[in-house]
Amino acid sequence: MLIVLAGATGRTGRRLIPLLTAAGHATRALTRSEGPVPGAEAHRCDLAAADPGELDLAVAGADAVIWLAGPGGGAVEDAERLDNTGCCALVDACVRQGVRRFVLVTSKGTDAPGRAPEFLRPYLEIKAKAEAHLAGSGLDWSVLRPGGLTDSEPTGRVVLGEGLARGKVTRADVAAVVAELVGRHDQSGRALEVLDGELAPAEAFDAVTPSVNIVDFLFDLRRLGRVHLAVFGGSTGEAMAEAKVHFTDWQVSERYVNYFEGPELHFSRRTRWRLEFGEGPGRHSGKPEYWVMVRNERGEGVFRFGLLRPEGSEEHDPELVAAYRVFRDHYTQRQTPSAPGPR
Repeated sequence: MLIVLAGATGRTGRRLIPLLTAAGHATRALTRSEGPVPGAEAHRCDLAAADPGELDLAVAGADAVIWLAGPGGGAVEDAERLDNTGCCALVDACVRQGVRRFVLVTSKGTDAPGRAPEFLRPYLEIKAKAEAHLAGSGLDWSVLRPGGLTDSEPTGRVVLGEGLARGKVTRADVAAVVAELVGRHDQSGRALEVLDGELAPAEAFDAVTPSVNIVDFLFDLRRLGRVHLAVFGGSTGEAMAEAKVHFTDWQVSERYVNYFEGPELHFSRRTRWRLEFGEGPGRHSGKPEYWVMVRNERGEGVFRFGLLRPEGSEEHDPELVAAYRVFRDHYTQRQTPSAPGPR
């Protein structure tokens, strides 16, 4: 893959480039200064001031973008220009240029800036805005939130999860986690914290990768009834046949079939599947929607199940919504592994 790295000359970025090279990737390093970047193709670009055309050129032809840039503890205004405005502008360039994968490295605490010490709060709020923009971009995204960064020697062992206790992690170990994360599409749509721990990066991701038995899930979901099914890819003929035979009270959308070209899709108990639940105003209709997206082990959305409104109604049946939320809570708990504490 060709990977564009923002923040390539920082203390974590310098450690990441050799890992990307060792994994067979080419790196385009975005840098404000002239001169070479060891191990990478240097591309001059001031991320805090670049116009859309410059950013489009910076990411053109890339397979993925990694954001490690930061103002290095400068003024809040500098952080706003780089960590929010600059980052969001690079995300938008990826959308325009068709770059699908974006890995954003921020900081532990961005999920709840209000609980942070007052001097840190504005910086976390800025990073949180960039995270939210990325999450709404439609890209294949992942967010990594390191704890306190150190320049110690790498341990090769980390812990990943949500809501971890306070702790530290070496920059070298963060680089190793990012090198693993960029190719882990099964982590799409997730924000994970990282600290010093007990597992190698690949093992740590496996430990927090949720999985669902798709066969049992489909028949559990059938109990809801009145569901609209959109099939996005894979062996769509099999999927459509399965839906029409077993789920006769569902509407099956032909419109979204073959949305992407994917591997053969089979209802295997061995394949890792992940569920993403959501509720809120629909992007196009503006009306309340309740849905669950099923993602395969590559992180691709394969099925989308949405509740149907009664014919002629603007609102969903309250009993159906209540049943959906029970279903959501049940599977959310099953998908949330218990993360070990830091070492």
